Amino acid sequence: MKKSTTILLPLGVLLCVLCGAIFFSGWFQAYRFLALCIAFGLSLIIFFITLYLEWRQKKTLQKRMDDVFSENSQVVARLVNQVSIPCALVERDGKIVWRNETMEKIFAEPDVCRVLPHFDFDAPLVAVPLEHAGSVYQVMSVPVHRESDERTMLFQYWLDRTEAAHYQRLFEEQMPYVALIYIDNYEELSADGQFHRTSVFSEVERLIADLVKDIDGVYRRYDNGRFFVVFEAQHLPQLERARFPLLEQTHDIDTGTSMLVSLSIAVGAADRVARADEGARQAMELALGRGGDQAVIRKGGGYVFYGGRRQPEALQSRVKMRLFSKALRQLFDNTGDVFILGHKRPDMDCIGAALGVATCAKFAGSRAYIVLGEQNSMIEHALELIQENRTFSGMLITPEQAERIMRPTSVLVVVDTQRVGSLVAPKLLELASRVVVIDHHRRGVDHIDNPTLHFLEARASSTSELVTEMLQYFDANLRPQALVCGTLLAGITIDTKHFAFNVGSRTFEAAGYLRKNGADTSMVKQMFQDDMESFGDVATTVRSAEVLPGGVALASVGEEIKNASLIAAKSADELIGIKGIEAAFVLGRDGESISVSGRSLGNINVQIICERLGGGGHLTMAGAQMLNIEFEEAEAQVRTAIEQYTQEVQKAL
Repeated sequence: MKKSTTILLPLGVLLCVLCGAIFFSGWFQAYRFLALCIAFGLSLIIFFITLYLEWRQKKTLQKRMDDVFSENSQVVARLVNQVSIPCALVERDGKIVWRNETMEKIFAEPDVCRVLPHFDFDAPLVAVPLEHAGSVYQVMSVPVHRESDERTMLFQYWLDRTEAAHYQRLFEEQMPYVALIYIDNYEELSADGQFHRTSVFSEVERLIADLVKDIDGVYRRYDNGRFFVVFEAQHLPQLERARFPLLEQTHDIDTGTSMLVSLSIAVGAADRVARADEGARQAMELALGRGGDQAVIRKGGGYVFYGGRRQPEALQSRVKMRLFSKALRQLFDNTGDVFILGHKRPDMDCIGAALGVATCAKFAGSRAYIVLGEQNSMIEHALELIQENRTFSGMLITPEQAERIMRPTSVLVVVDTQRVGSLVAPKLLELASRVVVIDHHRRGVDHIDNPTLHFLEARASSTSELVTEMLQYFDANLRPQALVCGTLLAGITIDTKHFAFNVGSRTFEAAGYLRKNGADTSMVKQMFQDDMESFGDVATTVRSAEVLPGGVALASVGEEIKNASLIAAKSADELIGIKGIEAAFVLGRDGESISVSGRSLGNINVQIICERLGGGGHLTMAGAQMLNIEFEEAEAQVRTAIEQYTQEVQKAL
């Protein structure tokens, strides 16, 4: 029906126009006033009739709308009560004041906090996942304000995501993971004429085939001693619970030599095959850099390690060192400045390796600088000898000086570490366009990425041993000074505990070369001399040690003792010389940080324990720096890490 104003309003306008025409025209002269009054009266009547009809129409419309909303509210209430989506009204304290029939069937408790312990009334728009009675829900909340009692509640509705969660879980379980399996000591085995190549390869492939069959996967051998495996994600926990038994099974294979078969296993866990393959390759690079004989899983941007408790056998082939020395010589020939960088609180191995690299750089015609930060009493005597030697005058500089004089064409050589966090001047990595890394420690997660050249050999006794071999192949006419040879020999001596641990035939060959070229053993002895105060501090720390189950000693350096990190390292060295102690961990406060020194006879991998504390190192010698932590809490964390390692070893046996 058309509105009344649509009909009457034009009529009123016409009457007004008529009134004006009568007033201004000459028509009806005798009755003009009467005609004007009649027209005006009719206009008023029409105006009031229009207002009345408008009011009446609004009332009718309001009544109809009220009837519609009244009927709809009843329908809505009936639908909400019977709909299949669980709904409820919840008060601020979590008490349910109303729920529909569906909610009553799945949850009859009076308090929603029974299933949502982290219920937050003030965050109503946040979707909360919930598992209840075998179903998966997504809890949605909307605030509702009641004007009758000025109370605010939450209207909750639970969206059933059980089927979606099932398919998501099915998708995650069936995602293809990629694994790489390498015989990591293949070259060493093949170099031995007694190696039973055919039978060993057949046995290794049989063990891998049995493993792949157990996890419903497939494998292919694509190179000598290398295998590519694809399996579903749901089987990875099975391998982790068993701690990759294939690592130990291959040790029982008869090779015909004195060496064992050592495998490296790398698993890439990602949601795409290409990403899984890339993750597996990154994990394999890390596994080989850590000495092999272990499994590494690349998962979610992090790494998980298994195995690696056995001391890797000494490297026999020298081909890799020859190639590296030749490439380094070419690099030094094409640069002007060489900056040599070590780790924080450098030891004799770090100083010896740095001095050896500096000798190579100077022989190639480059200017060499050794960047040193904080010094300690362990290297004081060596630094004095270097500063007194005219050949190395002005070679020792601070990180600040290095930053000022380094140019884009300079070469940065990192020795005795590969971890960015342990560098004495990590900013130099950004300033140098070419980086070389020489280290004997097992590779950590935060290693230096994409160096120009690198020589990482976890089977070497020390970085000084590697640099000594490099000196022999760098140039046939290179003859290092007696000071250089003595410092390198001191580095080998400190890392092998006077040739007692982690020593191979090449270690003695390197020592023989150094002695032949003038290394003074009496000078080496002087570098290791302690003063009476330090000797007493070490003795006090050793006496305070507690021996934990498994023959692990735990001790702490008094907070009032100076050079606590150095005392901790020396105390750990002394503790493993005591009968019945297989490994030792000593804590010492060093400024705002707490240093942890770990030493082992070889049966306990202190590197794995120190990695869990944020550090790293080698199987028999490792360390960690714990920042912003109380001494008691740091000691508790070290104790926990030791206990976890001991339990894992017992489970693996």
